Amino acid sequence: MAANQQAQSLNVTSEMPEEDRNFNDLKDIFKERIYGTLKGTYRFEMAAQDLDAELERRHPDNSSLVALDIGGGLGQMTLNIGKRSNFHKVFYYDVAETMKEHVDLEIKHGSHGGELKAIVETHVGGLKDAVHEIFQGKPLTILPDVVCLHAVLEWLQSPMDDLELLLQSMQSGSILSLLYYNKIASKKPQKPRKKPRKPSKLTPYHEFDHEEIERKLIVNGFEITRRTGLRIKKFKRDGTEEELKLYLDEERQIARIEPFCRQGRYNHIIAGKV
Repeated sequence: MAANQQAQSLNVTSEMPEEDRNFNDLKDIFKERIYGTLKGTYRFEMAAQDLDAELERRHPDNSSLVALDIGGGLGQMTLNIGKRSNFHKVFYYDVAETMKEHVDLEIKHGSHGGELKAIVETHVGGLKDAVHEIFQGKPLTILPDVVCLHAVLEWLQSPMDDLELLLQSMQSGSILSLLYYNKIASKKPQKPRKKPRKPSKLTPYHEFDHEEIERKLIVNGFEITRRTGLRIKKFKRDGTEEELKLYLDEERQIARIEPFCRQGRYNHIIAGKV
């Protein structure tokens, strides 16, 4: 019953999943088609800038912060945070063993482009595992000050329930960096098709209304301090690299301005727990 109610409250983009998505078999595709592209680099850079600005505002002199990266994929955010001098420890979680193995190799061989200043601890597991093992299984002294949840919700079986579990577990004063697949981006007019398009392996299970996401944060005691819309306007599939660079430059100029900050294909939110 609860699952049916949640399905009705979300816009489901494909058949309702029986379990959370595991990208164990798609590591190379992620590396080439998502993280290794200009769009992927842009998405990472914008989210990292938002987090940098919030950390500077909240913790300018703190050198013992703890971070948790849930669904960390190939580890860009985990390793980026790990290089910062104000972090003591970073916990990485992903359900895909291949992703974790990739991050372990990056750490071992130092191929991530800089010296790690924080201890990075990697785990195979999802959102519920992270909540159970970190928030419920660790001393209060090492509870995360920062939690990153980037492009994860849309791949979960019960995303809003899982998000609430995380929000309720986070401590007062901590920061959430949330990146989610936005419903508004799919509401643009589409040409009619003779046959329905078969869902891609990279088509998320869910998309979310920004009001629903923000309401969930607020009722769980969070104050939203930053919003960024990513890929607000659609870029043509056959565009050249130079056209893509120009497109991304234009996107940067409007990404954090109302109403565009709520109108990306992905929206990034920074919120602090009061």
